[in-house]
Amino acid sequence: MRKFAEDYIYSKPRHADFFAISLITLIVSLSSIFFMLYWQMSTGRLQWWMVTIYYFCWVGFGGRIMGAAYTLAHKEGHTHTLYKSWFRNIFGGHIFENILGVFFGNVPWNFTTSHIFIHHRLDGGLGDTFYLWDLDRSSMYDFMLYLYRVLQHTSGFSSVAFFKRQGHHSKAKQLSEGIMIYWVVALVLLMLTRSVMFVVFIYLQPFFCMTFFLALINIGFHGFLEFDESGKHVPEVDATTIIDGDDDYFGEDDHMAHHYNTTVYYRDLPELHKKKEEIFKKNRASVFQKVSIFELSILIVLGQWEKLAEIYVDYSGSMTKPEIMSMLRRRAKLKEAVYDLDKLEETSTLSIIDAPAVKKLE
Repeated sequence: MRKFAEDYIYSKPRHADFFAISLITLIVSLSSIFFMLYWQMSTGRLQWWMVTIYYFCWVGFGGRIMGAAYTLAHKEGHTHTLYKSWFRNIFGGHIFENILGVFFGNVPWNFTTSHIFIHHRLDGGLGDTFYLWDLDRSSMYDFMLYLYRVLQHTSGFSSVAFFKRQGHHSKAKQLSEGIMIYWVVALVLLMLTRSVMFVVFIYLQPFFCMTFFLALINIGFHGFLEFDESGKHVPEVDATTIIDGDDDYFGEDDHMAHHYNTTVYYRDLPELHKKKEEIFKKNRASVFQKVSIFELSILIVLGQWEKLAEIYVDYSGSMTKPEIMSMLRRRAKLKEAVYDLDKLEETSTLSIIDAPAVKKLE
């Protein structure tokens, strides 16, 4: 199977690492989607127990189907030549981002446009449609506010506004087409099934689920903040690294490397970690071990400092547990901007993109 993937599917042999989980995700997802569609069209209704089972298939054991769908869409967004040219010519090269992705709450071209040209270009900083450093990441109340911002991002609207204000009209057009495709598919499903309930529970509910999921895991990926003596962000702090994670998909757990060492393949991450031990030690990097990103994110939102201190990796070996707890608490609450509820429009994602700190897109 791997030999087949290397020879016929992927542009680079090493990317055949993704083939098995891609195949499993496609088989499980497409079979469950078509079964639900067939049942709805042949009987005119869905049973609640069937919807429940569908959601279990959608998530997968340990979240592995949903996680794989997200990860593979992410990979396609980053690597447009992931697949061989013949494959791209037939299937478009963005199967998980643009085709299957709509059933996992992903607006087509969202990774290719906003994730690459906003989130990565700004590294989560001011102007990012995923921006969270004006909120207390350890507050459930602030997390509810953050959900609203992420909803703007996942729907694509805040990113289109960003691109238009930046004068990057080609990206705005591409993502706008993706938004249109997403809602056209919803309309087609409604016409086929003549069931609002089908569209809501099979198509729209996953969108809200993925919105919640992305908001939550971004707390884990970017929940901590620190500035150096010159007032600049400390990269090893504001992007999290998880080692020996419980549910890592091809290096997704190392978000620090994903932002600041993007060309390092996931198999080479252990070597990168060894090279960075000194800077991890110096900056007291946001490194945790033996935990999933989902669990880490929940622990941060709930302010479970003691548990977080237990899984924190202290490269200096000199910090006490109370010191680690105090440091993590301060970093999770530290802000660089103010989210003013009385002036919501002035501090929302749609207006924060005009901040001076935003880098002009080239």
